[in-house]
Amino acid sequence: MKSMTISLLVGFVFLGCAAGMSGEQPARSKDPQMVIGKTWQWVSTVTPVEKITAAAPERYTILLQEDGNIRARFDCNKGGGRYTLSEGRLSFGPLMSTRMACPPDTQDAPFMRDLQRVSSFFVENGELYLELPMDSGTMRFRQAP
Repeated sequence: MKSMTISLLVGFVFLGCAAGMSGEQPARSKDPQMVIGKTWQWVSTVTPVEKITAAAPERYTILLQEDGNIRARFDCNKGGGRYTLSEGRLSFGPLMSTRMACPPDTQDAPFMRDLQRVSSFFVENGELYLELPMDSGTMRFRQAP
């Protein structure tokens, strides 16, 4: 009886481990087609020394167009430029923007600065992550509704 109880217990442990391994894992993709043609809203940037959270993500957006152009919203300003995209790699050329005076709480400067430093990307759980060089930070985006 004792050995049957132990056998059942061991069986349940193995079943639990197998179920955990076969459970849904977050799918991470570096496929360029996952990011093109969608408007992405900036949620946050995390670096080794700080976390910047976008107060209003809808005011900070990017749209990577099929033709290699990026359209961006930098708070109350709009702009764009060119980008280069391949499997897991992304970089932006110089970005241009209109120069309207934004509200005092604007986060346009760090947003634009960090976009121009991006070196790679991945998509996970429907969110876009833009990585800055040498593990200096990660920008997180959600898809616009």
